[in-house]
Amino acid sequence: MFDLKSPCKNCPFRIGLGSMFRLPPGRLDEIQRATSFQCHKTVDYSDDECPSPGDKPQQCAGLMAVLHREGEPNQIMRVAERLQALPLDELDPRREAYATWDDVKRAHAEGIEPRR
Repeated sequence: MFDLKSPCKNCPFRIGLGSMFRLPPGRLDEIQRATSFQCHKTVDYSDDECPSPGDKPQQCAGLMAVLHREGEPNQIMRVAERLQALPLDELDPRREAYATWDDVKRAHAEGIEPRR
């Protein structure tokens, strides 16, 4: 569940893409407070009404990177870190995810992207 280390090319938490996704503030709050958040590329969307985890579910590397930088890991990150299943120092090595949660909110709400 923790194989992904960098945000994927169309991750909503990747710098430059928040303005494209424009997730509503309420949805961003849900994601930030969720116990876990699976990468959209590993979700099985074949049933439109009830997506499932898929064969090889992975946690979203972009979100994990932002939460780690903020010092606010979600529950699954804390558990994985204790079990030594999540090397936090390996997350987002090229710094492709937003630096702060404020950057995430600003990019999604106002389309204002931080400079790299």
